[in-house]
Amino acid sequence: MDITGNAVVFGGGGGIGRSTALAFARSNAAAVIIADLNVKAAEETAAEAKKVATNPKFHAEALQVDVTVQDSVDSVFRHVTSSINRIDYCVTCAGCAFETVRPTADADVAEFLRLQDINLKGTFFVVRAACAVMRSQEPIPNLDESSGRGRSRGAITTLGSVLSFGASPAVMPYTTSKHAVLGITKTAALDHAKDGIRVNCVCPTWVDTNMTEQVCKVVPGMQETLAPSVPLGRIARPEEIADAILFLSSPRASFVTGCSFIIDGGTSLMCIR
Repeated sequence: MDITGNAVVFGGGGGIGRSTALAFARSNAAAVIIADLNVKAAEETAAEAKKVATNPKFHAEALQVDVTVQDSVDSVFRHVTSSINRIDYCVTCAGCAFETVRPTADADVAEFLRLQDINLKGTFFVVRAACAVMRSQEPIPNLDESSGRGRSRGAITTLGSVLSFGASPAVMPYTTSKHAVLGITKTAALDHAKDGIRVNCVCPTWVDTNMTEQVCKVVPGMQETLAPSVPLGRIARPEEIADAILFLSSPRASFVTGCSFIIDGGTSLMCIR
């Protein structure tokens, strides 16, 4: 993947974020900073990253962050830039799932606001700050000067969903938040292409994480129907989403920006479920 730089992973304490932080470490990243509301979980990821790292000078660090608070997000970037000087890859996996299943007329207002606070506002704060930091960095060649692949100041990956494109009954607050994540991604990609910053979004369906487990508790019978509803016959592993994030972060994806990368085992290909 030609991963040699420094990564910051928001929501790296568990699930897709944890798998992504470990994937960076295994792929020769120089440093991985793990930021999470649960700092203990972030510290555990950092400790594991040090064990699996392949770069002999690897640096890992855990920081606490609340992505719903701008100053909390900004303080992570201030710390990181003073600690490791440069951010080559930024991934924002911090998010939450729905806790109620109700038609729009009965949608829970508090849940709607909570989901926009974390999934939407959190993504905005991270992408905004990452673009500002990366814009001030010196561009470096993608692969090498002779590759013809241009130069990069950094790559940002957001976490959307297949519900960034379509809708599912009775989960309007979540769907709204994930549509918005895609809007942030595409606009930031256009705004900062001239700066050599790429911004992309991975859009998975169900992944084997605690978040999916929690949703299964909310929706009766869902656990039994998830795998059979996917053409590939199973739900995704978090490592599979992390692999896509590493590709989008790497110079191998040097001509990819504003992309919404669907990772759903073929589920969205079906018109009728």
